[in-house]
Amino acid sequence: MDDTLAHSLSGRLLDGRYAVTARIAHGGMATVYLAMDTRLDREVALKVMHAELARDDDFVRRFIGEAKSVARLSHQNVVGVFDQGADGPLLYLAMEYVPGRTLKELLRDKRQLPAATALDIMTGVLGGLAAAHASGIVHRDVKPENVLLTADGRIKVADFGLARALTAAGHTRTGLLIGTVAYVPPEQVTGASTGPRGDVYSAGVMLFQMLTGRLPFTGDTPLSVAYQHVNNDVPAPSTLTPGLPAAVDQLVLTATSRDPALRPADAGEFLRAVRRVREGLRESSGLTGRIGIGVQGLDEAPWLDLNAPAATSGWWAQSGTMPVLNGSGPAPAGPNLAGPFPHPDQAVVARLCSAIRCRKARAIVGHRQTDRIRGRI
Repeated sequence: MDDTLAHSLSGRLLDGRYAVTARIAHGGMATVYLAMDTRLDREVALKVMHAELARDDDFVRRFIGEAKSVARLSHQNVVGVFDQGADGPLLYLAMEYVPGRTLKELLRDKRQLPAATALDIMTGVLGGLAAAHASGIVHRDVKPENVLLTADGRIKVADFGLARALTAAGHTRTGLLIGTVAYVPPEQVTGASTGPRGDVYSAGVMLFQMLTGRLPFTGDTPLSVAYQHVNNDVPAPSTLTPGLPAAVDQLVLTATSRDPALRPADAGEFLRAVRRVREGLRESSGLTGRIGIGVQGLDEAPWLDLNAPAATSGWWAQSGTMPVLNGSGPAPAGPNLAGPFPHPDQAVVARLCSAIRCRKARAIVGHRQTDRIRGRI
């Protein structure tokens, strides 16, 4: 990815308004800077798109449309979007500056979190996603890098809409795929339509990671990881972290079902389930107090009312005690999402080989199967 236009902005006044002071982060599609909005006298985070994206008229058009949609989304668990513009070849977003660290950085340092802490963080993440889903916005790139944590306990989700703009404009590149494939829902791999249930799957993978200190699927290439999302079930977290309650296992197993219809319909339903399990943990430990203490935005939004009717079916919609898994193994898997291909391997390879040049496909799906697939691509 060509990012030459985003290299030397420190000290510049961008678009006659934003005084850039320092580079904060650098990623597959943008570089983020700390800047001062000289008109409103406030610090902002400037996300400056890389040159290859900024030169793509289709991406720019979709990027502007997504920015307008996200700017209308106001919630305490969502990073606010203040402005969008361009300064010559530089395409940027001006966003709320959230001092702190990302969930990825926290997991890098702590590796594994206690169940209560993981569920508290998840309530904040799902609070932001629920607000977006209620407004018709799907994130499509839920991962620890996009979850911001502050010292005073606030949790905010960032980068709504950017993945949609990239995908719609045809920018499925290796550099972008590597960062997201660990959390990608199987239906996105096979080319099926994705919606709020895709975000639920990614959040479930993230919860698994917080509970166990590792990802459910790893591999030498993005292709091998995506292949596992389509064909393998995410294991119960207790198989790696003994002693976790069965209800915590069930949260992860249901959210990461390979069949989207078996997951909570959106982040609001998943949040209600998480809060019920968190309440159960507090009661069993003798602790009292509000669920998700230190996490803003849990009580202000009407769609998060635990007393409101949620799903019409599924264990997450039930009141009372949480179900206990029979045995220690994973729940039954959903149907294999093979799409129109006769083999699930073909669905994965045909979807991804056009985006990545993976020379290890033979090692992943076997010589004979790969030869058949190559003829379809």
